[in-house]
Amino acid sequence: MANMITVLGVNGTKGLQGGTSAFRIDAQNVIDAGNLLIPLKEETAAITTIWLTHSHLDHILDIAYILDSYFSERKETLTLRGLPETLSAIKEHFLNDIIWPDFSKIAMHDGKNMALQYEPIEVGKSYPLNEHQTIEAFETEHTVPSCGYKVSSNESEVYITADTSDITVVTRLIKQSVKKVSLVVECSFPNERARLAQESKHYTPKGLFESLRSLEKSGIALYINHIKPLYQDTIESEIAQEKGLWKVEILKEGANIHF
Repeated sequence: MANMITVLGVNGTKGLQGGTSAFRIDAQNVIDAGNLLIPLKEETAAITTIWLTHSHLDHILDIAYILDSYFSERKETLTLRGLPETLSAIKEHFLNDIIWPDFSKIAMHDGKNMALQYEPIEVGKSYPLNEHQTIEAFETEHTVPSCGYKVSSNESEVYITADTSDITVVTRLIKQSVKKVSLVVECSFPNERARLAQESKHYTPKGLFESLRSLEKSGIALYINHIKPLYQDTIESEIAQEKGLWKVEILKEGANIHF
């Protein structure tokens, strides 16, 4: 059976065009919520689970608008799954009745269940998505507690790192895998902004391909996202210079990742 993830948002920050981080696994499951309503429109109401990588705004923004815009159309409780620290941050600082309503205290249109619930996940534990796929969180390094996700089928898997400056863990996991592997990794800043990238725990093209060196001849499919729009042209040019033997696809909104 074909496996496909649709890219809903790729930008490393809000810009005049395009949205921030979001990936659609299937009609019910997405990874992150930076850009859901614009590409999915009314299909957003069918989402039942958002798998969160971390608590930064560009990854959680549309949680608020899913619940607000499609409240009466939703048939099931929206479940937020992520690290305990990520869920706590959203509860305390976002959906807290100050910045936005606490929908975990608001009953759905049918009056039976709450509109929102939180379910913490464990790193390294596999969770079923559907009849054919599972999802598993792996550790990542960022300025707040964070994780990436591995989506697996019987013969293939895709790793989505989200925001990070260290892919040591995912590199080790890929080397241990016996499946066909695809990797989605971020690259936020140009080489001249290496200090800023280091302080904010993001990658530059130079830093990224240095980290990928041990996998260069592995034949895995490599996708890059989370480019800051201000530096798009510069980063794309530097990726071309730094990539070595890698065949790279820079993700665009609406692209499909086949794995």
